[in-house]
Amino acid sequence: MGHFIYAIVAPESTANAISHTWPELLRLNRENGFAIFPIDATLIDARVAPDESQTDTDNQFMLLTNGFRSLLAELSCGGELAYVETEYFGGTGGQGALVCRDGEEIMPPTWHTSGTINAALKVIGLSRGLHFDRFAAIGFTKVRSNEDLLALIKE
Repeated sequence: MGHFIYAIVAPESTANAISHTWPELLRLNRENGFAIFPIDATLIDARVAPDESQTDTDNQFMLLTNGFRSLLAELSCGGELAYVETEYFGGTGGQGALVCRDGEEIMPPTWHTSGTINAALKVIGLSRGLHFDRFAAIGFTKVRSNEDLLALIKE
């Protein structure tokens, strides 16, 4: 089975600002005071001008263009957010994340086989609580795709 998630995660105060600035983004509120915004290429393309320049990442990220990075920094003004991607199939693959706070990247795009999303969620203040880790605390262990996140939003 695969795990393919592309999302912004933010504390409620930042999530409220994101919803105001980018109202077409669907939002999944979590019980721990954080929100998840599933992202896809169509949403990014509608918001960010096409950018043919070389992306300043190691090309592991599927959706993280330079223009989208700039938008993420803008969305973090007055708060903080993490952008996360997972790409696993059959036990192989990896995960990536970046963190922006107050308009600046404070954790650059980072891609590893594991642990990157936990590190990013820690930076934005998400506690693991009684869960095994922060990845579980936000609910990513219970979903496999953005479609699963969208189904939770529609419940």
